[in-house]
Amino acid sequence: MAELDGIIRELDAGDVELDEALRLFETGVGRLREAGQLLDHAQGRVEELIESASGDLSVIGFETEPSPEDETDDA
Repeated sequence: MAELDGIIRELDAGDVELDEALRLFETGVGRLREAGQLLDHAQGRVEELIESASGDLSVIGFETEPSPEDETDDA
């Protein structure tokens, strides 16, 4: 997350060359994908480990807030 934060700050500053901005953007997208995969894996493990009162494993939906991309129009 710290790396992503730094990339965002650099891009927001607007004083990087186009090639560097593209490299930073590609790196940021890669880090976001990695983070998404880690979260998906963690979500799966949480769902597997939730036990019901009887001791049987059960899957309970793991609710998350929608990301900004999920809230955009399909225009």
